[in-house]
Amino acid sequence: MFELRHEYKVVDLIKVAKIARSTYYYWTKAFKGPDKYKEMKQLIKHIFHEHQGRYGYRRITLELGRLG
Repeated sequence: MFELRHEYKVVDLIKVAKIARSTYYYWTKAFKGPDKYKEMKQLIKHIFHEHQGRYGYRRITLELGRLG
């Protein structure tokens, strides 16, 4: 929806998606802000690649717990 806003009216996009106008503007604002989980995502990627893609979410969660 965010990408289509340049081609279509926001009012029409909101109607098609069946969401509240406030919800649209909340997510628009959230996308512009900094990612508060950036470091955690990098750590998860590191663990995943360190184990050659063999770790799923359970093992990654355990590894994150061990690392603190």
